[in-house]
Amino acid sequence: CLMSASMGVFDVINIQANQSDNAARVNVAPVHKLKIFIGYVISSVLFSFLSVALVLLYTSKVLGVDYGDRIGYILLLCFVSCVTGELLGTMVSALVKKSEGIKNAIVLSVIMGGCFLAGMMILEMKYLVQEKLPVVAYLNPSNLITDGLYALYYYEGLERYFLNLGILTVLSL
Repeated sequence: CLMSASMGVFDVINIQANQSDNAARVNVAPVHKLKIFIGYVISSVLFSFLSVALVLLYTSKVLGVDYGDRIGYILLLCFVSCVTGELLGTMVSALVKKSEGIKNAIVLSVIMGGCFLAGMMILEMKYLVQEKLPVVAYLNPSNLITDGLYALYYYEGLERYFLNLGILTVLSL
């Protein structure tokens, strides 16, 4: 879901006239840049979410992965995560005044670093970060996503899931 940040980088490059030829043409169009930018963001989020939904459908129907009866909650978390990824990419792209390659490298580094700290490469890392630096765990979108999915799988109640979803939404804003 967070890989939608690369589309966020692309969206900002396509709206800043000094970044691409397409953006130069967009800037002379008689349409407000904010409207075009919002259209870019909405289409990118929808594309990312559709991609994730297709992966869930494939793993569920073809590979036989059982997601239980909480698939709606999983889809909601995936949608908010796609929004977070998109807006992370737009933020980095707007703040970094370098080439598209450097912007994408920064975004990818942030996402992969977050995935490492969330325990997606070494499971013990998640617990170490949670124990030693809990604030990092709550500021890391990758950790919030994985923790939200763990909460759906391991807990009966939805309090922890909604806490992760709420923090992810606040980070998006």
